[in-house]
Amino acid sequence: MIFTAVPPIVPITIPNKKACPTTIAHLAELLVRDLPSYANRAALKNGTRFQVPQMSQVIVASQPNLEPLRLPGTQQVSDPNLHQVFITTLERQTFNQKNTEFQLYHWLFLVQTRQGWKLSQSFTRISPYPFTNKITPPRESSQSITAQAIKTWLRDCQAGVIRQ
Repeated sequence: MIFTAVPPIVPITIPNKKACPTTIAHLAELLVRDLPSYANRAALKNGTRFQVPQMSQVIVASQPNLEPLRLPGTQQVSDPNLHQVFITTLERQTFNQKNTEFQLYHWLFLVQTRQGWKLSQSFTRISPYPFTNKITPPRESSQSITAQAIKTWLRDCQAGVIRQ
């Protein structure tokens, strides 16, 4: 019987690994900066998988609004780890060589856990661009392309690969 020496396992270190921000303001600022590219990659991934004939392209995301919304008849959320973030994305959809632009208004609930930031829930409203009075009611969107992009970004942030 021949035995060969196995080299010890050396942990892999990522050079210049940056910790994910602990404040919601800094986290949201970095998230909106990167959201269009993350959302477009998520859309391509899903569009390829399901062979969707038209896909939306996220052009830009607005600066985040961190002022929590209090709904009439409810108590203010008192969990210090739960944060509301409001962002708007401008998106373009091309179908039959015709571009249509619209705005999506995202209401995100982010929670800070021991394992890092998580998207707890999200709601979205849609309107044509430029804005008209035609706007959809809020719909639960925690499984949307945008939510998938946010979850991926948060995972990458926790891994320390997001440029600060």
